[in-house]
Amino acid sequence: MFESGTWRVKPDARLTFGRAETCDVALPNDDRGVSRNAGSFDWRGGLWWLTNSSASSMLYLAGDLGFRADIPPSMGLPLQQWHAKVRVDGMLDSYTLRMRLPDLDEELEAEDGEAQERPKFGVPPERMVTSTRLRTPLNDADRLVLAARFEEYLTWKHSGAPAPRSARQAAERIGWPPHAVSKRCENIRNRYVRIGVPGLRGPRALEELAAMLMSTGELTVDDLRRLPPLPSPQGPAGIPPPPRPQAASPQAPSPQAASPQVPSPPAS
Repeated sequence: MFESGTWRVKPDARLTFGRAETCDVALPNDDRGVSRNAGSFDWRGGLWWLTNSSASSMLYLAGDLGFRADIPPSMGLPLQQWHAKVRVDGMLDSYTLRMRLPDLDEELEAEDGEAQERPKFGVPPERMVTSTRLRTPLNDADRLVLAARFEEYLTWKHSGAPAPRSARQAAERIGWPPHAVSKRCENIRNRYVRIGVPGLRGPRALEELAAMLMSTGELTVDDLRRLPPLPSPQGPAGIPPPPRPQAASPQAPSPQAASPQVPSPPAS
């Protein structure tokens, strides 16, 4: 369901959504923050799947039992909850599609013969480029700061949920002043906001920036090579450091050391 429209999808069919006129659920085409082919629902392996068909935008899934998932471009996720919502963020607005899985729902379905009119928005004649496919140039200093702040996202061996470093932590990592790191990140974020990339405002702006840069390939594992090496207790190349010299301590005289002889008393 989207706005007043309802679509019923059978297992042998596929439903698509995006701002292209050819999509089953057509989102506003004048919002270039939405991909032309944003995503789709289809039946595979006994499950309904939500697939992100975009090359540069995220999809946000929320289930009725509290499940949350951010789906990167070209990735899919099986749907296993009764009701779910998919959010598509655009430059002008956010759009929510509500889903209900009939095999998990006891409510009665409408008859197959009841046709539903599919709402379509006005489509301008020109083809507009999705804003998230636009690129803003990143120089070496930009990539160094981004690698320092998002190192946990780029490190596969990191345990736990990744999080951006604070400006102070990133500054200590690369030897910059904290205010310079903060201003550089703000400048990068503003560049993407100006070209229409959605989701880069608010308390999760850094997390959204990291997801966007990695999903579009603007920031990769190769950028970690720009960071200075971390200090290691094993020294370079895993070689243990040489032992510290010990200070010399005065040695106690040996029990066998010679001692002054006391003259014996004269015989009487």
